[in-house]
Parts: sequence; structure tokens; C-alpha cells
Amino acid sequence: MVNVGAGIAPLERDAVAFVAQRMRARDREEIFATRWDDDAAAVAAETTALARFGCVAWSAGQSVAVVCAIPMWPAVWSVGMYATDRWPSVAPSVTRWIKRVLIPGLMAVGAHRAECRSLATHDASHRWLERLGAMREAVLSGYGRNREDFFLYVWTR
Repeated sequence: MVNVGAGIAPLERDAVAFVAQRMRARDREEIFATRWDDDAAAVAAETTALARFGCVAWSAGQSVAVVCAIPMWPAVWSVGMYATDRWPSVAPSVTRWIKRVLIPGLMAVGAHRAECRSLATHDASHRWLERLGAMREAVLSGYGRNREDFFLYVWTR
């Protein structure tokens, strides 16, 4: 662990791995529904390898949440977040960071679309995405590996 305090820091491999190994049950359910396996170490490795924007939120010397944006193709990005059960301790600072840094940063590099897929049963996630300014664009029926439905949320220019 690099950060010994609280706040927002750049993505860092060990901090991301710490969060991925301890992510909340709802995050695991949502993330692993669209993967070939349930490998949290692979999620962390892909986050640090592919994300071009992102952060780790810290509280009391522990990494708690990871936010990342991964380019899908020119001007279109996929945004994700996963956290430990200590999420409430960093939720306000992560919310501010996404509104003040992430979304404006994506638009500044030419993004016209950022999107996030959320498990249809993850109501708390939907409310948070809407507070962040994302609009529910579509229902992705049977999108998960076990036919789970997802909602597609988007930010557009």
C-alpha cells in the first residue's frame, strides 16, 4: 500500500488488487456476470493495464474503491467502479471526483460517449449513476452469462 491517509490517488497495482480481492458482494455479482471467470486478480490486472483514467479512493490508510475508464474505441469509453464494504467512507469523495475530474476529463480528450453497464437488480448503483448525471439508455436483456439483465447508462456530449 502506498497511500497512508485518506483521499483520492492515482490507480496503483497493489491498491487496485487489494480492493478487487475484497470487493462488495453486489460488485462481485455484477462484474463476474460479464466475465469468463470469477477471478478478482484478473479484474485488478485488467483495470491497471487498460484504464486510461481512474483513481483509488482511500480511507484510514486502506484502499476502498476503484474507479476506471477504459477506451472502447475512439471517443467512446467504458466506466466502472468497484469497492470494499467500506464504500460509505469514500462515497462522497468518489462522487465529487467523478463529477469534477473523470467526466470532464473524458470530454476534454474528445469523448462523446461514456457508458456503464449495471446489473438490473443493483438499485443502489442505478440511483448513484443517475446522481452522477448518467442517463439510462437501454435494457440489455439476458446480457449476463447466466442471462442476467443489465441496464446501460450513458453520459454523452
